[in-house]
Amino acid sequence: MQAEGQVSVPEELLQLRNSIDAIDEELLKILVRRFEVTARVGQLKASYGLDSVDPVREQQKLERLRRKAEDLGLNSAFISELFQGLFDEVVKNHRSYLK
Repeated sequence: MQAEGQVSVPEELLQLRNSIDAIDEELLKILVRRFEVTARVGQLKASYGLDSVDPVREQQKLERLRRKAEDLGLNSAFISELFQGLFDEVVKNHRSYLK
């Protein structure tokens, strides 16, 4: 029996939500792997006295990702913003190795 005012959630919606939750967990695991690799990059840059930021590579990478997003039917502006946030976090982490 349902409480008054509560709507029954269709089983299909619950299954789709579970799928989204599983995909979100996969994304988090991928982010962990990405940050592990970028941490090694940051440590290597620090050991060679290289700058934390490579603006040319960053812009080339963003452009490639925008084009790929468009090819896949994704919003390229969103993808650019998403990856810029990732890049900013990576640079922040890289700068911590210089201290």
